[in-house]
Amino acid sequence: MIKEGLLEEKRLLIVEFDPNKHNDRTWCFWGEEPIEKNWDFVNFSWNQVQIFGESQSIKPYTYHHCRSEAFYQFVKNALESSEGVDWCLGKVLEAVQLEGQFFVQVKIEGNLDEVYDVDADWFFGSGTAISGQEITLWQSFVGWRVKCNPGAHLFDSKSFRMMDFDIEQAGKTRFLYILPFGDAEALIEVTQFDKEILGLDEGQELLREICEKRNWEVLKMEVECNAIPMSSRFDSVRRFHKAGTRMIPLGVAAGALKPTTGYGFIRMMKHGKAIASALRSNDLIPTLYRKKRFRFYDNLLLRILQNHPTRGKQIFVQLFHHKKASMILRFLNEQTNLLQEIMIFMWLPKRLFIRNLIAKWKG
Repeated sequence: MIKEGLLEEKRLLIVEFDPNKHNDRTWCFWGEEPIEKNWDFVNFSWNQVQIFGESQSIKPYTYHHCRSEAFYQFVKNALESSEGVDWCLGKVLEAVQLEGQFFVQVKIEGNLDEVYDVDADWFFGSGTAISGQEITLWQSFVGWRVKCNPGAHLFDSKSFRMMDFDIEQAGKTRFLYILPFGDAEALIEVTQFDKEILGLDEGQELLREICEKRNWEVLKMEVECNAIPMSSRFDSVRRFHKAGTRMIPLGVAAGALKPTTGYGFIRMMKHGKAIASALRSNDLIPTLYRKKRFRFYDNLLLRILQNHPTRGKQIFVQLFHHKKASMILRFLNEQTNLLQEIMIFMWLPKRLFIRNLIAKWKG
């Protein structure tokens, strides 16, 4: 909004529930273009991935890692120079756009239990209420940022590991991410696809067992733990919001997370730019619309992971055995064509997919 000059005559009120942001999560994304010069929150990048013990190039892509703490600071630094930004410590209790009105009534609870009523031209909300009954599948993860003896050379800083399935599955779909920041430092993270959320204690015990089994003597420096919904309920089936709509969802609520992977960082960034551009030119506000066939693929895989949780490992292992990682990344970016997608599906367990496809149609 600042870059588009939208705050020269308007003011932006940011309602933030937790001002004490710390490094509570890791964001990763990949792309073909160089990252923007001022994106100093990106602290490591890789051009190779290690699959089944062998490194392979992911060109034309580069895989990037950023620490959330650095990103939070990046945003705050960028906003400090603008006089059009106000901050409010609190939470939004309610936001309502009444029929026929072109403004939003917002009720905000401040940090001293004070309640404010604000009328706004636009409301952009990143929060969403999610109940356990609504979400049947979760991607949950527990990670350690670790260091080891510099002479141990446990990690290859040139290659990250995207999905290492050589860990205990326990009737679920589990894999290990390894993002090396040098020969002696890395983020190691257990990820689980399941109806239940992987708890902090269980996740840390898994990491201890993995380190012990692989003879990794490491020093734990940081811990992260989180869970994100694997659901298509947030997908938008329209390319634009209806004319006159003044309440615009962002982030998870807007469908930024790809349901089967949880990646969404770069989609959120692009969505923000697209919204600001539309506001500047007085166009319809764009959604995070996804092509119908990719929504179909995700829904089918989610159904399989939900009904056959032990088959997740087989699906992903077969996929990585027969297709290059760069093609898989292109597919996950939803940049493949139909022929490429058919060539990918040829290597998946056909009976499993056909059986669930028929069940989906009957359901």
